[in-house]
Amino acid sequence: MQIIVVILLILAVLLVIFTLQNAMDITLNIFFWEIKDAPLVLVLISCIFLGYLISAFYFYPRLWKVKHENKQMMKFNSELKELQELNKMKKSEEVTDPEGIELDDDDDDDDTFFRD
Repeated sequence: MQIIVVILLILAVLLVIFTLQNAMDITLNIFFWEIKDAPLVLVLISCIFLGYLISAFYFYPRLWKVKHENKQMMKFNSELKELQELNKMKKSEEVTDPEGIELDDDDDDDDTFFRD
């Protein structure tokens, strides 16, 4: 928590330095409008903030879609793990011969190859 406070203080000091270095007034021409005596620092910060907002609105639907797909995959993964555990339990219950093959020893058949 203290690291975050230190980082925020450093960023605040950098913002003050940035503001003091860019305190001049400029004339801003936007298409047919002219804005006189606009502080350069406010123009720069507003452009940065506007760029952040545009990128956030552009990527938010994609981010929501990826989160939704991730939630579906996690659900599917948990279902597969449950099925895998059930299969392991079923396999452990089955008893097989050491060779893995069950042989039927039926001597009661009359249709054997070797007859007495």
